Amino acid sequence: MGLILTRAAQWTSSNKLESTPLNEFLVTQILNYAEKFVSRHPQEAEHVFDEPLQWNTSLVKYDFKDDYIISAIGVKSLEKDSEGKPLLQFFPPSISVRTFSQLSKLLHLADDRKRHEVQVCLEENRDLMVKIVGQSLANTSEEDISTLEIDVRVKLFILLRNTDEKILNKFVGEITKQVKLLPTAVEEEVEFLRQYCTEGGKRLLKSLRYTSDYEFPNGCRAPPWRQLLGEICYVVIEPCDAEALYITCSSSGVFLNAGLDKEEDESLYERQSDYYEDIATLLKRVSPHFEENVKKQYFVEQKPRRSIHLAHVVYEIEQAQPKTPEEREWEKLQRALYGRKKREPCQRWRNLGVLNICGATEEEELLMSPAERKRLGSKNKTMMKSGLTAASSIGLTASQRRKSIVASFPEEHFSGSSSESEEEEEQTERRPDTSTELQSEYWQVQKLVKYLKAADQTATVLVLCAMMDLDLMKEVIQLAILDLGGLELLLNLLDTTDIRSKIGSLKILAKISQNVIIRQTIVNMRGLQRMVNNLDIPVKELQALASETIAHVAKFRRARRIVRVHGGISKLVKLLECFPYSATPEEDMEMNLEVARCGASALWSLSKSSKNKEAIRKAGGIPLLGFLLRSPYEDMVIPVVGTLQECASQKNYRVAIENEGMVKDLVKNLRSDNEELQMLCASAIFKCTEDKLTRDLVRSHQGLQPLVSLLSKAENKQLLAAATGAIWKCSISMENVAIFQEYKALQILIGLLTEQPEEVLVNVVGALGQFARIPANKSIICNGGGIRALINLLNGTNQALLVNVAKAVGACATERDNVVIIDQLDGVRLVWSLLKNPNAEVQASAAWAICPCIENAKDTGEMVLFLICGLKLIIQLLKSPSNEVLTSICAVIAKLAKDKEILGVLSDRGVVPLLAGLTSTTDVRLRCHLAEAIGHCCTWSSNRACFGEHKAVGPVVHYLESNDSSLLLNTTMALYQLSKDPNNIITMHKEGVVQPLIELIASGTDQIQEFAAGCIRNIRLLVLANQRAVY
Repeated sequence: MGLILTRAAQWTSSNKLESTPLNEFLVTQILNYAEKFVSRHPQEAEHVFDEPLQWNTSLVKYDFKDDYIISAIGVKSLEKDSEGKPLLQFFPPSISVRTFSQLSKLLHLADDRKRHEVQVCLEENRDLMVKIVGQSLANTSEEDISTLEIDVRVKLFILLRNTDEKILNKFVGEITKQVKLLPTAVEEEVEFLRQYCTEGGKRLLKSLRYTSDYEFPNGCRAPPWRQLLGEICYVVIEPCDAEALYITCSSSGVFLNAGLDKEEDESLYERQSDYYEDIATLLKRVSPHFEENVKKQYFVEQKPRRSIHLAHVVYEIEQAQPKTPEEREWEKLQRALYGRKKREPCQRWRNLGVLNICGATEEEELLMSPAERKRLGSKNKTMMKSGLTAASSIGLTASQRRKSIVASFPEEHFSGSSSESEEEEEQTERRPDTSTELQSEYWQVQKLVKYLKAADQTATVLVLCAMMDLDLMKEVIQLAILDLGGLELLLNLLDTTDIRSKIGSLKILAKISQNVIIRQTIVNMRGLQRMVNNLDIPVKELQALASETIAHVAKFRRARRIVRVHGGISKLVKLLECFPYSATPEEDMEMNLEVARCGASALWSLSKSSKNKEAIRKAGGIPLLGFLLRSPYEDMVIPVVGTLQECASQKNYRVAIENEGMVKDLVKNLRSDNEELQMLCASAIFKCTEDKLTRDLVRSHQGLQPLVSLLSKAENKQLLAAATGAIWKCSISMENVAIFQEYKALQILIGLLTEQPEEVLVNVVGALGQFARIPANKSIICNGGGIRALINLLNGTNQALLVNVAKAVGACATERDNVVIIDQLDGVRLVWSLLKNPNAEVQASAAWAICPCIENAKDTGEMVLFLICGLKLIIQLLKSPSNEVLTSICAVIAKLAKDKEILGVLSDRGVVPLLAGLTSTTDVRLRCHLAEAIGHCCTWSSNRACFGEHKAVGPVVHYLESNDSSLLLNTTMALYQLSKDPNNIITMHKEGVVQPLIELIASGTDQIQEFAAGCIRNIRLLVLANQRAVY
């Protein structure tokens, strides 16, 4: 059952079988086989498994009847093995079964639950074949079976293997009954929908993009190991009325996934919705705007073409098909001649015309039958007569030339062709080689690979030297090595004991692994595990080359995970110790430096994963990185700082960077002439200065002036983004803002508000928001045209940018003159419109920005009533699950309620019940602004009684238990207003309001004392009125 579970079944990241029709088919087939196994193969059914199958069953002990011993703690079978152990044991809920005979009886007892039992058994015993027949037999190849002595165990293994093949064949038939999506159909639909992402009346979507720009030759953009599950590509779509949607397009349809993350959690690929026929159908379900407007467009909706897709299983099944005796003899002949199976050049070289002109190689001709040689000869003659040459084939598209071998994914399953525009674009990017050069390079590589196959130890080193003389950075050479089997040979050399061969192989791999296709193939061929193993060999050159190659290969998530799982991180951290300053011979020092540099480079690539960051820390990498950071060699410092700036996103690393004194070295390297080093240091400071201590350290080490000087290098956008980010975070401390102003940083930042990429603008606007806390700077921003530029940025879609722009506008709006300018530029309306944004952080920042705009407006009523629809948004956001949004909206309501007309509108729209529903919160900030909002809403007399009816008075009384002065002020003000209603006074008295109010009269501020006294006065007046009524 091994092939079924590993190649055909579809699994979730939690090692559960997905609920799909194909998985249901597989489980059903296995169930039928297990039930009938005893009657068909009685001898094999009694064979005891090498290890018991164990799982948590849904059965209870009373389901077992005859042939079982039922005790208080569980159930045991009467049948036992040769050692006297029961063949079935059940200790609820765990059950273990050791023969097919007992398994069949168990399924009979399960009755209508037997299908569930089979599924759980498969999920908890994925290494089924190993447990049944043992590790050694389960890994036996088909060719070696004939050499085994036939016994019951071997017969059982052959039966299970044949059953695997039969079920897989049925599985193919089942798949062919289902209609599937093709990559070409998905691409056509994506391009079609992109036409409606423009501004104007026809706009249906904000944006639509692929998560990956790299397209495999079969038309897919999903990673190869996800393509095996039928996934084609991943698309991010921003509807006009909803948050961004992360969509998986698979052969079974399209569905929502868990989104994008740089972490390596496989659950991000998991399905979060039902399957839909196509992208448009999914959008209609989740976007009312799309569904409503798509009907108004004057176009016929194009449905994607469909076809049968078997990519995730057909290749595996083809490999599992039994071979005829003739085929086996043919393979034996090949192995006798060449020591390995026959390899043919891939379709890329055939498309380029190399093979068509030159015919078959000497090796191929030797293996051809006479009839095949004759057909090949006539074919070559015909092609030469027709004038088909290599030169004429060079006009083929780059996508056709760039076809690659993906081990588990044959290209015929996705045979879509590129569009004409794509072909033109790719041809302009890559200049084709001449036919003579290409032909010479191809045959040269082929000869070297051929010699490498049969070479002895000395000859292998010579062949590797010859291969290193080639231009290994040339893509044609790299892909020739891959297609002709050279990559597998190079990786196999890493398992040898000859150090020279290992070094030669790694020198080649270190260069060709910079190719994306080769990196992925190395991982598929388990090359990373071999490189990690070579890190243990105490040969410095070997360690350096292995580390460098790992650095190149570990550019994607799966590769980084493999290195961590196989213990590579701790080994790489140890290499950082290979750089002692006390090394006396110059050669040793240089080699130590190179080993440490390569180790740091590998850690840099690996540190893009949060789990790897933690592994580096646990392996003791932080002190070693801090030591190497003080190196005088830039080549060493760059990967060290690169690793630190990646890891600085975690609190543990930021604390360690402070404690190890690395901030001083980061500031020192800001003055380097190397722009890459400057960028990395600025980026590290950007992440570390979230903490106040680090901001103070940067200032004390004179790091602020170098950051400002980096702003002059505006042509380097990466450096500019890092520098502006560091300035933004450093300016959180007011002491740093004063120093920045001495170097005219504010004026430079205002000039960067236009014609910059979004990653720069986010940081620039964030810094301006911090600078605007100083009143004088608000005028500078206004006079320098900063407000107009900020208002223009409110039309964007970048969430982080909108948050910072809203904060900056809000900071400027604390000046009355600036509010006039903001209103004239339509800024108030644009900020208010951000409340419609689905992102909670954007909503909150917009609400905070609205508060000063309302407070400093010349006519608040006119401004807000002009945006009367905005009041509806305010009411709706009181239902938000985010405390920050609720806090900011309460602050807005407190400002709005000061105007009687607006308060009347809010009251009519039901603001009181919603505010009353929030009074049970424990969030101090929310309590503070909520109490203020309640107090101002109570100036509308009917609202006081309404708050009492909705049980808001009692919870507000308990706010007096806080020590926060702002909360106490707003609470006493609210209670004073609420106490003007007699029923509310009764509730307050029951909640014990009098004693805390008396204490506040004695110790609070003037305003708190005034409101507390007023509340007590109202309570006393009600008591006196009652006494008069009685007497």
